[in-house]
Amino acid sequence: MNGLEAASPRIPTPDPDTGALGLAVDLSVFSQEAVLRTAYKLTDRCYLFVEREATAGGRLVVTFRSKADGTALQDLVGEFSNELIDQQLREQLAREAGPIREILVAQAFAEGNLLDPQRDEGDYVADPKGIGGLRGRGPLAAVEDEERERE
Repeated sequence: MNGLEAASPRIPTPDPDTGALGLAVDLSVFSQEAVLRTAYKLTDRCYLFVEREATAGGRLVVTFRSKADGTALQDLVGEFSNELIDQQLREQLAREAGPIREILVAQAFAEGNLLDPQRDEGDYVADPKGIGGLRGRGPLAAVEDEERERE
């Protein structure tokens, strides 16, 4: 047996008596919030029950039960696994980019400049940074020249 076979995940099979299928999720890899968000996304296609594993507190067991005959629970477990990775990554990115996102949202709704309040005190007529000036000799350059001569 090579390393890949040893590392391949085991897809659970449905219980022959109840038809339910259980999947253990390691909480050292995935957060409880990511598990619950993922479970919620599949509630339209199956019933999901989430509980802490009795023997090992570091795992959650998600039990899948079919809502309709013919539902392939093993396919839903595959979708659940992929969505769980997506939800965990979203959570991690939100933690990393959260402060930046909060600043952007606050600035978008603020009346002034939160990062550089002095900028709001500028005078558009004096234009000390030359922001309003034309670059190059555009069509209004002659008008500007005339205004300068009058001053």
